[in-house]
Amino acid sequence: MNKNTKALYDYLIENHSTIAKDWMDLRYSKKGSHYSADAQPEVAQRVESQMNHYALLIANALNQTEQEMKSEVIEFTNQTAVDRANSNTSIIDVSEQLRNFRRVFWKQIELFLVTNSDTITIKELLEWEKTINMTLDFIFESFTTVYMSVLMDRIISQQDVIRELSAQIIPLTNEVGVLPLIGVIDSVRANDILENTLTQSVRLNITTLIIDLSGVPMVDTMVANEIFKIITSLGLLGTSSILTGIRPEVAQTSVQLGIDFKEIPTYSSLKQAIKDLQDKKAKSQK
Repeated sequence: MNKNTKALYDYLIENHSTIAKDWMDLRYSKKGSHYSADAQPEVAQRVESQMNHYALLIANALNQTEQEMKSEVIEFTNQTAVDRANSNTSIIDVSEQLRNFRRVFWKQIELFLVTNSDTITIKELLEWEKTINMTLDFIFESFTTVYMSVLMDRIISQQDVIRELSAQIIPLTNEVGVLPLIGVIDSVRANDILENTLTQSVRLNITTLIIDLSGVPMVDTMVANEIFKIITSLGLLGTSSILTGIRPEVAQTSVQLGIDFKEIPTYSSLKQAIKDLQDKKAKSQK
């Protein structure tokens, strides 16, 4: 590290808290964001502490190899990105605040240049620009990588919950249950429905399962095949199946596609199926 770079490094270390404070002064109110000017005091204090740390990371880059800089940045962004992702702070907020931080950081360097311009060369200034902006860019890159990873993990987890909840058997009696299917059924969801249905049927000791299709907008060959697969698998477990809610347009499409439901008890509505089961049970008890 040459004399001028050492002077800049010392100056930035000495003024890192000023950089963080100047950045804090640029904040404005934005509901839910950790960067909001009216964020809770403990949040604002934590964010300011983090920005102090970032100012030090950037200053340290002047005295490090690129690999050393990246190692330190990654270690810290792994913490701050998770912190932001677990709040209502959007990636747009992050990008905007990084731009503000870049502007504040370079404003501090301008103050340094004012008092040291006579001894600083163009080559030194270009080297500083390269190092500092590369560090700032890498901070955003690594931050975004971790931030998006947290969000994707959350989305996948939520999708798993949604898929599980979208194939829930509702017990009507000790032996009879209803499986209301809602929405479009693709091959991935069909496999989830099959697995969840078999598991729940065994756990609930279901002997008769009513599969209600009134919430399924389209029944094509793939959907029909998956339904047959569910019914066949249930049969192997000793559970009989009933289909309800096949709308006229779905029935017409099914016929055109050569899909045959005639071997399976079928009702136009769930109400009719339940009434028929009740009537059959009443007759058997006489």
